[in-house]
Formats: sequence, C-alpha cells, structure tokens
Amino acid sequence: MSGDTRREITVGTAVLALAAGLFAYSSSGIGDRQGSAVLSNGAYELHAVFGQADGIAVGTEVRMAGMPFGKVVGMRLDEHYRAVVTLRVPGAVPLPVDSAALILTEGLLGAKFIELEPGGALDTLAPGDTLDYTQDSVIIEDLLAKIVARAKQQRGLDPTQPVGY
Repeated sequence: MSGDTRREITVGTAVLALAAGLFAYSSSGIGDRQGSAVLSNGAYELHAVFGQADGIAVGTEVRMAGMPFGKVVGMRLDEHYRAVVTLRVPGAVPLPVDSAALILTEGLLGAKFIELEPGGALDTLAPGDTLDYTQDSVIIEDLLAKIVARAKQQRGLDPTQPVGY
C-alpha cells in the first residue's frame, strides 16, 4: 500500500467516525437543552400542576384553539402528590401569564389532550414557568356514578346501597 492510499484511508476513517459521533450526539437529545428550558429549535418548556391527570402521558398532544400546538414531554409527582406535567410549546407564540391548561377529552369517550387557553395579560410566560390556572381531567366513571346516585336520591332510594337491597 502506498503512502497516499494509507493517508486516504486514515482521513476517510476519521471523517466517518466524526460523522457517526455527530449523529449519535444529535439523536441523543443531550445538546437540545440549554440553561433555561429553551431548546435549539426555539421551543420551550412550561409546567402545569394538576390534581388529577388521568389519560395524560408523555407524548400526549397539547392544543391551542383546537389545533396541535405542542406535546407533553414529562410527568412527575410533586411533594403534595399532584401531577406536574411538562409541556413543550413553540417559542414563536408567546403565552400570557394568565393562560390556562385544561385536560379535555376528544368526544365522549375519546383520547385526552391538554388544551391551552391564552389569557389577556400583557406579560408572557418565560421558559420553565408554571401555568397558574389548570383544570383537572374529568373521569367519566365518577361522573356516571354521581348521576346514578342523584337519580336514586330523587326516587327516594339510598344511593349508598346497591340495587336489590
């Protein structure tokens, strides 16, 4: 093997190793975060605290005005056993500080999603801020149980006793 061929193989191997390293780094997500929850694509993260977040998971759609707007990227429990949901939203649309996050259901028995309702304040939320106004998930089973109990009460039946007693 001549010296030129050996040099070309060495340079080619180094370029391939560098390309593989850059690909692994970019797909790992390590470089996406900067110091303040602003991502390299201009999106940023907000937090919303819910008493009950049934039906919400990482990857759940976040909407505004009924249109896709972002995604749920994290969930955890706080020290008071409330669900803290992390939302990733585009930076091009600033949200007022009095905006609200509501957990809604698509149709009667459809999938759940988070709807953001912008407020009217002039100040906007910064990356990493927490939405102050939230509405928990409505659980259909609980709602139906309340309706049945109310109907039993109106008929003079004891709603705590099962039917047949």
